[in-house]
Amino acid sequence: MNIITASGDQRIPALRLLFARFPAEEQEGRVRDALAAHERGTLHFDHLLLAESDGLPVGSALAMLQSDGVALVWPPVVSCGATNPVIVEDLLMSELCSRIDAASARLGQCLLAPDDDIEAATLGRHGFERATDMFFMARGIAPEDLTDIDRSNEKIRCEKFTPETTARFVQLIEQTYQGSLDCAYLNGIRTGDEAIVSHKLSGEFHPDCWSLYTVEGHDAGVAMLNDHPDQDAVELVYIGVAPHARGQGLGRRMLQDGIRDAVGRGRAVMFLAVDCENRFANALYGEFQFAELARRRVMLRHPFGLAR
Repeated sequence: MNIITASGDQRIPALRLLFARFPAEEQEGRVRDALAAHERGTLHFDHLLLAESDGLPVGSALAMLQSDGVALVWPPVVSCGATNPVIVEDLLMSELCSRIDAASARLGQCLLAPDDDIEAATLGRHGFERATDMFFMARGIAPEDLTDIDRSNEKIRCEKFTPETTARFVQLIEQTYQGSLDCAYLNGIRTGDEAIVSHKLSGEFHPDCWSLYTVEGHDAGVAMLNDHPDQDAVELVYIGVAPHARGQGLGRRMLQDGIRDAVGRGRAVMFLAVDCENRFANALYGEFQFAELARRRVMLRHPFGLAR
């Protein structure tokens, strides 16, 4: 059994295996999309692994190291031609984890379907633990969403992302992490600088879609939208309120503004991901008629598989 880095023509069979669990009619499209993302530089194949037995591909797995020190993991998929699937899975995971540790990644992360206990067990053998569940939500966007917002509260101001406001965005993002119920496992894992770099990678980044809010002249919250023209959608990549400004309706105001911005861009959908434990955010998204599309189990692995 050989575990190699898939390169050149080896990438297509590796990706076909990786997407083999999707409906047959989707698989080739996903392979094309992955190759196109690699060409754009948004998906890296440095750790696209291929397991070969007697010269035939029998398994594949992928890890992608982000600039914030988080390694995103696509768990092994093994072909029906493998004599012992568990051995193939463990060899692929062992190699992935060795590379993650060698790169000094702060965290390994994998998303699974909530009922996927088999893959969870595979990951568990290599130091991954369940952290939380994430809701993936969306709502339609229409001109009717251009309702008037009460702007009589002169205490609230909004500024856009510019070279001059970047340092304030960084500091405010770090403040919003304090006591947050959203992805609390990331607290202390990445800085505001790293978060900004990471958030820019999802969809298309436009500075005028990132907003910093002040209340009575004090920096209080951020709302960051990215465009996905290929999906006719806008993504709410991050929204957060500093501890001193919580409970005053700022999150609602920022979400209203974000929906209006999505209408202004002519998009049909807004989507987002939220920690299921964040009851405040989930209540707000429910108020604005976001619907759950999917739920994923978040599996995490700390450096060298050790618990924090």
